[in-house]
Amino acid sequence: MRTGTVVTDLRRVEDGITATLSDGSTVTTDVVLAATGRRPSTRDMGLDLAGVDLHDDARVVVDQHGRTTAEGVWSLGDASSPFQLKHVANHEAGVVAHNLAHPDDLRSYTHTAVPAAVFTHPQIASVGLTEEQARAQGIDITIKVQQYGDTAYGWAMEDTTSICKVIADRRTGRLVGGYLVGPQASTLIQPLIQMMAFDQPVAEMVSGQYWIHPALTEVVENALLGLDLNPSEDLSESPPLA
Repeated sequence: MRTGTVVTDLRRVEDGITATLSDGSTVTTDVVLAATGRRPSTRDMGLDLAGVDLHDDARVVVDQHGRTTAEGVWSLGDASSPFQLKHVANHEAGVVAHNLAHPDDLRSYTHTAVPAAVFTHPQIASVGLTEEQARAQGIDITIKVQQYGDTAYGWAMEDTTSICKVIADRRTGRLVGGYLVGPQASTLIQPLIQMMAFDQPVAEMVSGQYWIHPALTEVVENALLGLDLNPSEDLSESPPLA
């Protein structure tokens, strides 16, 4: 990984492809993946003739219910959403389906705690604010980075590189961001999504339920336990025994 650089030239060579970078260095590789991004294919549809407004980036303008600026025209998913994610499109499809059938009881899109995952090796999963974004909003944050290898399952996997990072508001005891890099990251992040979606305090989430030992979810549990929250929230309590 080369940060702060761009590819300025690609050339086929005998043993692969050589990329020249903006810092003057070169990298020779077998395969090049060109990830150029996406944009809504809406500009050539004549939507203006129907009275459907577009954002500057070609996304369809919708209100919180999915209605466009044209009467009777709705939009959802990548064509209009700021989140180009299938699970967001699924949510918006459910909202629009309800609204079409119940025009007097409209539901709204909910874009709270939208997660994302990259199914690479290792997997990468994220939800909420980054450390920098949280600080920019003036939040007094507390951070814990938990190594997979410091839990029983991670130790058994002989994992030395995977991590779970959680970011919380020290004053309110609420989670504001969570990140995982490692095996099952896209699954392990679900408790963090739940906390943010339902505004659950960290203390309630981590001590109000059992966490199976030695499951890999202990990575998330131990990360939450490691947060330095305000003194009124005791994270050391265990759930009451039945």
